[in-house]
Amino acid sequence: MSVVLPVDEARLPRGPHRLTREEVAGSQRWRIGVAALQTVAENGYHATTVADIVKRAKVSRRTFYELFPSKDACFIAAFEVCVDFVDAQLSSALRSDTRLGWRDLVRQSLTSYLRIIAAEPAFASALHIETIAAGPPLVAARSRMLSVFAARMRAVCELAVAAGDVPGMPPDEVFDFMVGGIDERVRYCLQHSGPEALLDLEPLFYSATIALFGATGS
Repeated sequence: MSVVLPVDEARLPRGPHRLTREEVAGSQRWRIGVAALQTVAENGYHATTVADIVKRAKVSRRTFYELFPSKDACFIAAFEVCVDFVDAQLSSALRSDTRLGWRDLVRQSLTSYLRIIAAEPAFASALHIETIAAGPPLVAARSRMLSVFAARMRAVCELAVAAGDVPGMPPDEVFDFMVGGIDERVRYCLQHSGPEALLDLEPLFYSATIALFGATGS
């Protein structure tokens, strides 16, 4: 992972330090969450154990259980960080040019998303593969992820309607369908072609999004 601090670089300073108890706990949660994402990406969700995570994070089992009641809880917390991270990165990328028309906004949103997860394979695995493998414990967190990205697409479609290029807002289920399809194709690509092939999906995602919006003109 290139953006998230590697576990080895996130160690607490040795010896006396001025960090508060809350800062120490926050640092430990961060390290454990990163370790969980990396380990699950390498080994798979069900094969990963708490022992694997604490070994990678270089913390004790006692510290782990002081912060998380279970492996499920740890991975859910790390997954939520993934969603928030990607959402924030998308917002940052789109703020860089406020003059974009809605079609350009669609294209840049999709391209930025694919670039972010291609650069962060552990994030990509957590968001699109391991949530499926984890099953019921991740249902709510996965639903939140899909709703966050569906809301982004809905907001862009509202701009298209305001511009007169889309006759009216599609039902909310259309945006859920759109995001679900993107999720499935990203997962297939990760499993069969690897993260380096993700950007090749952008033309398909763009044309499918425009069609589902019901846009007129070019």
